[in-house]
Amino acid sequence: MNRTIGISIRALVLLALLMTSAVAFAQDQTQSESAASPPFIGIRYWHHDEGLFVTGIIPNTPAAAADMEAGDIVMAVEGEPIRVETVRDVVWKHDVGATVSLSIDRDGRQFTQDLTLIALPEDLFENPDYAMPLDLASVGLFVAQCNDKLLVMGALSGSEIATAGFHVYDKIIAIDGAEVRTIGEADAAVSALSAGDELSFAILRGDREMTIKVIAEDHRRRDPRRRPPRRPHPRLEVERAYVSDNIELGYGDGFVVVSVLNPAHELYAAGLRQFDLIVEANGAPVEEATNLFSGDTIQVAVERMNSTLRFDLPVSAAPLLIFGDVEPVEQDRAQWLGLHEKQVTLGVRYLQLEPNSPYFEGSGLTQGAYVAEVIEGLPAESAGMLQGDIIVAVAGEPVTLEIDLRNRIYFHEPGEQVTLDILRDGEILQIDVTLRVASK
Repeated sequence: MNRTIGISIRALVLLALLMTSAVAFAQDQTQSESAASPPFIGIRYWHHDEGLFVTGIIPNTPAAAADMEAGDIVMAVEGEPIRVETVRDVVWKHDVGATVSLSIDRDGRQFTQDLTLIALPEDLFENPDYAMPLDLASVGLFVAQCNDKLLVMGALSGSEIATAGFHVYDKIIAIDGAEVRTIGEADAAVSALSAGDELSFAILRGDREMTIKVIAEDHRRRDPRRRPPRRPHPRLEVERAYVSDNIELGYGDGFVVVSVLNPAHELYAAGLRQFDLIVEANGAPVEEATNLFSGDTIQVAVERMNSTLRFDLPVSAAPLLIFGDVEPVEQDRAQWLGLHEKQVTLGVRYLQLEPNSPYFEGSGLTQGAYVAEVIEGLPAESAGMLQGDIIVAVAGEPVTLEIDLRNRIYFHEPGEQVTLDILRDGEILQIDVTLRVASK
């Protein structure tokens, strides 16, 4: 299977606001009874081919006393090579109070550093003496890593960074002048900042390089007295609902209400917000709208507070707009979900299936994209794909509601050959497809 691009998506969950890279060496919840208090040195770290990439130093710990820095690579402990997956085996053999020698690489210069292991503080996450370094998630920005690309996926609703001007799929090139290619490097670049400091991002949007500046915030500790935003509409009579991890929509008489919208969702990037009422699509009342699949975008009218706003939504929103008129088992009416990325195309129209879809009956599968149409002259047709195929993985990466077929294809390049896992007539097949730009 061709896996030329490996994708590592950071989960956009609340825990990411608390801690997104591991804390050495104290995050194993299955510790043995004989190691009641595991050894601890006070670094946060990320995966690196040569060892542990340090993304931040926790104050008042051995690492801070030894002047370790974000960006250091810990290659070995007492001469024994170390990786993220071997931290427990390499470190836990040493007793609390033991002095160990760390082999460190700092900007290409290698040296050793002795420090004394301490016991994991029981109040590590509550004690202000051990203030955790900032990372991208804690300042409100969510990213994905695709090979050497660091892409913006969303921002925390209500945060300073959410209104700074980022677009989904912006490529982050540098943070405060430091080049970044991985999530770990990005976390290291912000780790020494404090709330209130200015933060500068160099990004690439298409072929245009831009700079976005924002004031750093720390969203890990929210004000417990902060109340959720007041709903701007009276209680609505919702007849049907669409629910996924990233979006919840309610369907009523003449409207579609956005009940929940994660900043990672493409409709957030298009301008929609929680509590918006969608009342028109392509100039017609939303329940009467037709020809939703005829173009690349759908213009919707949205009631927000006392204003009516208009947005161009991607054509992939069409199934969501008509879902309220469709019984869950009658999915054919929602099948025209276009895949027409300017950068690269597969050449199908598809429906991203819900886990309980009847299309999965008897297969044991719960995630995938139903191919509603194979477009003539594009890569899918050349590779032998058929209408009715269900695409369950792209280059070994599963196709899910949260990371759908459109996004899986986006991470690949024109001319690249990818292997698709296909469910056809109850069997899993593998088909190699060479992607290309849609305009050819």
